[in-house]
Amino acid sequence: MKMKRIITPLAFPGNYSLFFSLSQLPSITVSFSSCSSSLAAVFDDKTTRMGIIKSKHFENLIKAKTKNGSLNLQDALFLFDYVIQLRPFPSIRAFNHLLGAVSKMKHYSTVVSMFKQMMGFKEIQPSICTMTILINCLCNLRQVDLGFSVLAIVVKLGLQPDPYIMNALLHGLQNEDRIIEAMELFRKLEENGYPYDQCTYNIIVFGLCRSGNLPSAVKILNEMNANGRFKPDVVCYSTIIDGFCKERRVDEALAIFQEMLDRSIKPDVVILTSLISGFCSIDQWNEAKRLLDNMTNWGISPDVCSFNTLMAHLCKHGETQEADSLFKLMSQRGVKPDVVTYNTLIHAFCKSGDWGQATGYLQNMIDSGISPDVWTFSSVIDIFCKEGKTREEFEFLELMTFKGVKQDVFSYTSLIQEFCHSGLWKEATTLLNRMICDGVHPNVVTFTSLINCLCKEKRTEEAITMLELMVERDIKPNIVTYNSLIHGLCNSGHWAEARSMFSRMMNEGVNPNVVTFTSLINYLCKEKRTEDAITMLELMIQRDIKPNIVTYNSLIHGLCNAGQWAEATRFLSTMVDEDIVPDIVIFNSVLGAVSKQGTVTKAHEVLKLMNQKGIKPNEITNRTMINMYCLHGEMDKAKDVFDSMEIQGFAPDLADYKMLIIGYAERNRKNEALRIAEEMLQKGLTLDEATQNKLRGSTRLLKLQQEEGMEIN
Repeated sequence: MKMKRIITPLAFPGNYSLFFSLSQLPSITVSFSSCSSSLAAVFDDKTTRMGIIKSKHFENLIKAKTKNGSLNLQDALFLFDYVIQLRPFPSIRAFNHLLGAVSKMKHYSTVVSMFKQMMGFKEIQPSICTMTILINCLCNLRQVDLGFSVLAIVVKLGLQPDPYIMNALLHGLQNEDRIIEAMELFRKLEENGYPYDQCTYNIIVFGLCRSGNLPSAVKILNEMNANGRFKPDVVCYSTIIDGFCKERRVDEALAIFQEMLDRSIKPDVVILTSLISGFCSIDQWNEAKRLLDNMTNWGISPDVCSFNTLMAHLCKHGETQEADSLFKLMSQRGVKPDVVTYNTLIHAFCKSGDWGQATGYLQNMIDSGISPDVWTFSSVIDIFCKEGKTREEFEFLELMTFKGVKQDVFSYTSLIQEFCHSGLWKEATTLLNRMICDGVHPNVVTFTSLINCLCKEKRTEEAITMLELMVERDIKPNIVTYNSLIHGLCNSGHWAEARSMFSRMMNEGVNPNVVTFTSLINYLCKEKRTEDAITMLELMIQRDIKPNIVTYNSLIHGLCNAGQWAEATRFLSTMVDEDIVPDIVIFNSVLGAVSKQGTVTKAHEVLKLMNQKGIKPNEITNRTMINMYCLHGEMDKAKDVFDSMEIQGFAPDLADYKMLIIGYAERNRKNEALRIAEEMLQKGLTLDEATQNKLRGSTRLLKLQQEEGMEIN
């Protein structure tokens, strides 16, 4: 039987008018035999099963198993399948125990499916506990709107909503980053007398702090202290203090902390760890250390998080000896280090080049029964790669294997990536072979890292072989894989293979992105196949892929090199119309092309656009303009640009002086040419033969060269 849809939901803030239809929920199929042998044994004998039912011990059996934590998902589903077939049905409490157990395992979708099956029987009447579990699961599935629809069903069934339901909905809104609606719901609960409790306040305070709205969180704290119904507890204070510390507003955090102490609320280790983190964030190491030492004054023992927070700060600032001392203090206090502790220390000592200390902590870590993880491997391998110690890297792997530390796909992939980043493709390939021999299956990231490395080394044949191996192992290449190959093939000049790879990519349903098209356009432009490059750009736009600054950079630069300045300026305008701000490289490229083949007017238009976009000219811009004015005989304008260079902080070089001297000389303005030559010689620059030829016969220049002790050609 299907439950009738609710079409008039309660009036809560936001749009919660979605219809809740059980037919939309998925079903689950559970095999009766799919349970653990110990549980199956209880139900093997028919007489035993009947005894359980008649004695009404069945509910107690389920309750006991869920309470002691011995129930796994497989057993829970087995029991659910069993009870759903019993006639008469056990009480709703038995179902609630099972739903609650599966919910605690975080199998929320499964709970929703179990509920649907239950509602297929009119004899099963859900309780408020049943509906609370369902709403909580929907909220954890980020389906809070359906949660509010279930609340409407709760009211329609005549059940009384409790604070647990309201808290679940409040949590659900916050999980979906709907903090404004959460705040509206919270105020409605307060104003209309709906059920809420201390936890309700803590939830909304947490949501406000997480969203950065600390003033509103403090306001609620003050309201709680004023109205007297629910006083803020240590959790509420802890949340606000942590929020201030995360924003490095430690003075405000300390003020809240003092208020808490004044109200005789004893702090816990979480609050003090937050304050330690806050002091560390503003580099007040001594205050953080003092707080750690004084924890015992409140009868609180620092935990591993307290030590790790302080240790991370010390290591970040290179205070490795202080961190080492803190580790010893940690051991003296009886606090057991965890993987984070060791990783922090190993990374810090590797970074400082103290390999002896790093390996000492690594050995300590293994001896303590803590398995190194991907971060441990990355720290050690990174230092080996930087120091070029390839042999030591493989020795490290052997050490890990000897110590019984089994590598997984993440640790192997991390190591391969480190080799690839260092350009050690041979070592990376060797490690891949070892990985496969050890029975660890590479994933798409593993292969893509290797393919990208091979392509950067222009070993495209090996890269394609690696792609085929990847496909043989049923690992589907992704967009990053294909982009690496296409870019590598283009850079190696293998256009046909790049085009073929592009087609293969499309045929396999992998959609190209801006990186793919940009690689192809860049290659075509370098080959001066600008028409084909424009066609590729048009295809890109047809597929709703927006070109970026790199795409336009490649195309415009290619057009300028091909002498197509008019097309280049057209795409420059298109780029600006699409709100992509060209950089100085693009402007200089266009300006260079226009100055050689266009007009001064067009060049001025480019400069005007450049100024509008806030791009300041550099040496190349100025040199281009000087050259253009000299070519067009506008020497006064050329000299103005030349003079402005020093004001802009650029020192004119030999090329700049040479352009002006030749320009003046060719316009029979020898005096100006000589004046520039004199200035040039005084700055220690030497005239080349071509420039001297333009000024040949000048006794004034000859005399100056002799005075400066320069060679005369």
